[in-house]
Amino acid sequence: DIGRENISEMEKDLLIYATKKLSEVGEVKIFGKSENKIPIISFLIKNVHQYDAGMILDKMGIAVRTGTHCAQPLMDRFGIDGTIRASMCFYNTREEVDRLAEGIVKVLDMFS
Repeated sequence: DIGRENISEMEKDLLIYATKKLSEVGEVKIFGKSENKIPIISFLIKNVHQYDAGMILDKMGIAVRTGTHCAQPLMDRFGIDGTIRASMCFYNTREEVDRLAEGIVKVLDMFS
């Protein structure tokens, strides 16, 4: 009933918001900033292994994926072991993105 165009717009808005919020955190490197992409953000937190960050975020109730995401050649190209990936859909909210950004700040605090 929502319609594909509305879903697409909702997801695009959420992706733009999430990219802005994570960029504001500092110490976060986002991979893939194309304007035309699905609502997924792959990122790393400076000086924190992606598995450690993912485990801590999980304990905070924030679901992310970690690893190479079936893209080992791309990881090799970037010279990294993997990333943290946040996937969003039309049913996600800006408040959930805010929780992710807050969780990243807590991870940074733990490792500083």
